[in-house]
Amino acid sequence: MQTSKLLQNILQRHTEERIYLRDLVSEMGERSFAGLLMICALPEALPLPVAGVSAIIGIPLMIVSAQLLLGFRKPWLPSWIANRSLKRKDVEKLISKILVILKKYESVIRPRWKFVTHRNAQRLLGLLLLILAFIIALPIPFGNMIPAIIIIIISLGLIEQDGVVIALGACLSCVLFAFVAYALLALSQFIPQFNNGAK
Repeated sequence: MQTSKLLQNILQRHTEERIYLRDLVSEMGERSFAGLLMICALPEALPLPVAGVSAIIGIPLMIVSAQLLLGFRKPWLPSWIANRSLKRKDVEKLISKILVILKKYESVIRPRWKFVTHRNAQRLLGLLLLILAFIIALPIPFGNMIPAIIIIIISLGLIEQDGVVIALGACLSCVLFAFVAYALLALSQFIPQFNNGAK
């Protein structure tokens, strides 16, 4: 089943006013890692008018990435996160944005380069995603959007088992890491000069 249809089915099955995070994990099945990562990253990548969503799903972004790195077969969320719920209309906003992305690229994205989606390769991707999640957490103005977009690209590749898309996301990550390293190096050289000038 295509991921877009799976997400549409989730909304059809859950008609209550609120949808729990644990239900989203359960419904996504074997795609739950990538699905959760995409859902968590989307509010950071797009200016979605969904109050409080970033606060609820920012922490799971790091937790899920770490579990992928550690080789978990399916994501596990602490009860205090799993039992958090979102308004159904907010979940609809998130899923509708994901559906726009999926429907636009599902005809192009297809299973290929399966070695990139191998279990051991996914553990390396977990490390990559964890670093991206850490960058999102840094107090950098507008610094969360680019890593969040990269996480969405990698998640999309994982969902559709497309190693080419995952490799693209990994390459973009390397460019981002180089930029962040350069920015931190420049900042480390500027601070001593600023302190000397203040004296």
